[in-house]
Amino acid sequence: MFGDIKAGDTVADEPSKLIGRRMGMTLGDLTGKLIKSSNLKLVLEIDEVDHNTAYTKFIGHKVDNGYLRSLARKGISKIDSNVNVMTKDGVEMCVKSSSFTLRKASETQVKLIRKVMEDIIINRARSLELNKYIQEIILGKLSSDIYKAAKKVYPLRRVEITKTETGGGGSPARGKEVTE
Repeated sequence: MFGDIKAGDTVADEPSKLIGRRMGMTLGDLTGKLIKSSNLKLVLEIDEVDHNTAYTKFIGHKVDNGYLRSLARKGISKIDSNVNVMTKDGVEMCVKSSSFTLRKASETQVKLIRKVMEDIIINRARSLELNKYIQEIILGKLSSDIYKAAKKVYPLRRVEITKTETGGGGSPARGKEVTE
């Protein structure tokens, strides 16, 4: 998905023991550049080994908790969404997102913003294959689109896709299950 990039080194006495091992890397490590989104950690799992080279697949991503805590302040509303989606190519994944308002929002506004967030996440997943969908999440396009739509309901400060997990990643606390 990200090309032939060295994710790291790991040691094993047998190559077959590497399969299933997970590793994390920041977006800065992936691109080799110091970028603004260094609070994003990608989770990769080794699924194939060829001699001295192990190949990984994308499992998910997570935004740094310290960064999320810095966005949450007194007198604002934090709106969380947790949705299971199916991409165009049939990959099931769990997408968690958070929106932060400028001031305290009413319960009705919170529900409307959550609905906007969930609708955009679900519709975009249905229309894109996994690689393109993950690219939109990591590069911030999906967050930006949610921000543009949800700010019409109530002024927002920030929207983040906080976590993704391929394979359904558990049941949503709030949200919808989408199956096709």
